[in-house]
Amino acid sequence: MIEMKKLTLITIAAVAAITSCTRQIESPDVNSEVMFQVTRYNAVTKADTEDYKDNHASVPFGAFAWYKGVSASDNTVFMTNQPVAYNSGKDAWAPQGSTYYWPKSGSIDFICYSPYTADGKDAPLPTITETGISYPAWNVGEHPDVDIMYADKVTGVTNNSNTYYYNGVPVLFHHALAKVSFNIQQSYMSVTADTGDTTSWEITVNDIILTGILTSGSLNLTLNPDGTWNKPAIWDSTGGTTEDLDLLDGTITLDGTNQDLLTDFMILPQNLNEGQKVVITVTIKTYRDTGNGPELVLTETNVPIEALLSGGSLASIGVNQNVTYTFNITPSLGTGTGTDADGDGIEDMQPTVVYFDPAVSDWENITVNAGINI
Repeated sequence: MIEMKKLTLITIAAVAAITSCTRQIESPDVNSEVMFQVTRYNAVTKADTEDYKDNHASVPFGAFAWYKGVSASDNTVFMTNQPVAYNSGKDAWAPQGSTYYWPKSGSIDFICYSPYTADGKDAPLPTITETGISYPAWNVGEHPDVDIMYADKVTGVTNNSNTYYYNGVPVLFHHALAKVSFNIQQSYMSVTADTGDTTSWEITVNDIILTGILTSGSLNLTLNPDGTWNKPAIWDSTGGTTEDLDLLDGTITLDGTNQDLLTDFMILPQNLNEGQKVVITVTIKTYRDTGNGPELVLTETNVPIEALLSGGSLASIGVNQNVTYTFNITPSLGTGTGTDADGDGIEDMQPTVVYFDPAVSDWENITVNAGINI
């Protein structure tokens, strides 16, 4: 049966050639064009991924590809830094400025990166081989909005397919940088003592600066035998630059809620053993209410508060990590209780009450040898 089908196909082709020698060859079916289906985030299933177009519809990515023939001698480069952009007419991610068709035999391997760049000026241009991705020195501080991503290598692809959101080569991106967010809150607004009087505080934050943040480095990824990327936890920042980052524009008055300072800020993955810290300057007003309403009793101006970003347990900010810092400010000298009664993930704090430690020194005995004439 198989041999008869082959013979029939050959016969039809021969008849067509005899009866229509001048007939134009029709364009290949659109499905034979090389398309891409892209998603992002480190995930295994579609349910754990996000459509790349959701936040990168206008951001082309670059593709490298290698053809693997039936005969190894046919192996060749198929794409070199080919920009791929969203085609709304086809609802597909297609090579920009060029059209590629799937070969009749063999297969193709792909490695993609984002965002696409031709010269490395606005985004880093990685050196990509079949076994590695090498990002050159890049200053994240000068390009804080560039979300650098690399994709899993896909091998043995022979046609478009549906794996994520589109019909095409499956491209799963991972973030090469880290992302941080900063929040701030006042740990308590007021305290009523056993004596019945209430003390309340008003904190105005004047300045928040991150010091010693590493901003430039390079990254090298090598391919493991199982096809996954062997990547370091952080970028190589040897000889790189550091910057101080100001997180506050103006001032902010704390109200007891968790207030955003800066969200989704791109940062170079780095170890936090270089003394990186946050320096906060606040003004604290203390009010006491003994039954006649709160009265201002104390103002502390430009009080400096410092803390290491390592936070005691966070040794580094790693590749593809999303870290949220919450600066929990106590308005008075305080101590942690070691508990989290309100379930906000932050150790509850209590003010240190002013107590006294009274003592009486012994009398100093003085003997006066003096005559008094009366």
